[in-house]
Amino acid sequence: MIYEKMSQATKTMKSSMIRELVASTKNIEGLISFAGGFPSPKTFPREILSKLYHDVVLNEGETILQYGGSQGDSLLATELLKWEGYDDLSTDQILITAGATNAIFYMCAALLEPGDVILCEAPSFLGSLVGFEAMGAELHAIPLDQEGLDMDALGTKVEKLKKAGKRIKFIYTIPDFHNPTGVTMSLQRRKKLIEFALAMEIPILEDNPYAQLRYSGESLPSLFRVAHDEYSNTEIVTEVVTFSKILGPGMRLGYVKGSKVLIERMCSWQQKVNIAPDNVSQRVAARFLIEGHMQPHLESIRSFYQPYLEKMLKCMADYLPSYIQYSKPEGGIFTWLWLPEDMSADLLFEQAKAHKVTFIPGSKFYPVGQEKFNCLRLNFSYSSLEQIDQGMQSLGKLMEDFYT
Repeated sequence: MIYEKMSQATKTMKSSMIRELVASTKNIEGLISFAGGFPSPKTFPREILSKLYHDVVLNEGETILQYGGSQGDSLLATELLKWEGYDDLSTDQILITAGATNAIFYMCAALLEPGDVILCEAPSFLGSLVGFEAMGAELHAIPLDQEGLDMDALGTKVEKLKKAGKRIKFIYTIPDFHNPTGVTMSLQRRKKLIEFALAMEIPILEDNPYAQLRYSGESLPSLFRVAHDEYSNTEIVTEVVTFSKILGPGMRLGYVKGSKVLIERMCSWQQKVNIAPDNVSQRVAARFLIEGHMQPHLESIRSFYQPYLEKMLKCMADYLPSYIQYSKPEGGIFTWLWLPEDMSADLLFEQAKAHKVTFIPGSKFYPVGQEKFNCLRLNFSYSSLEQIDQGMQSLGKLMEDFYT
């Protein structure tokens, strides 16, 4: 009976295929997994955080354990703007949320009507794609190249959609160490995208979980920063940031910057859905910044991850067949492989699972009906160096055997 009472959106809602695929391999003894997107537990600043949690609850518990404001801890908001160097922004342009996913949901709730169009990279983060679809959005995929979103394809798609009378609500992009491909949008492409968005009056949702995880090369400004510094605009880009890959996903802490009007409406959604984010974790994060822990911690986790990325790239060069193409990121936690057109990563997944190696087939990162099957994502942040070597040897052998 209760199923019949459910909304149509709930009945048709898709779960995360990544979590289902990971769960399907959970009990395989000796499995080497390149599937998840977990940060290494070795990077969690447990000693510092345990002290801060103790101090915050003990010394500030009378207020911090009470209900908090829906916009989040004003102290944390102030410290975040200091950390990022935005002297001219006010705290009503920032919303603290229970992770990045909540921030993305609130923006969708504030902007979307059923049938509205979201333009997204192809491939893109599955968690956001299923969320967009659950909100009734119509997704249109824009291909990526080595510099980010293909601007010619974007322009063609927008022209076609506008002629068809479609309502385009925003462009969704992960410009730094993209999930799933590892590609980073070039500075020139960032400027072109912002100029295009301004001209077309199409907002940008910038999902930015990985920018702090750069292990080599030159850091690039976020899209929000470029719009702020070079175009004096703080409305065209809404930037979502998470602490999940920096401090630990269990803290469930993120934040979003953007237009005062949009942030206020997103805050109204947070008030109705979540009341407020976790006060204790917010104040702990604020103290983490105030006491100067963030910069040395970031340097520590960058140093930790760099050998894992280097090992993954070396193993791909050593063990993969010459006909396999792959991204060469300078940071983040993912790499991406392109297989020959007649090789299905979905079939390869089943074969690899039998050989105790797993990954995520690339088809899972596309909107429904727009999939590509000759690609896959590899994570290098959770396995040991020895497992990366062993797992990549096995994958390379399986790929070679495909044609024998």
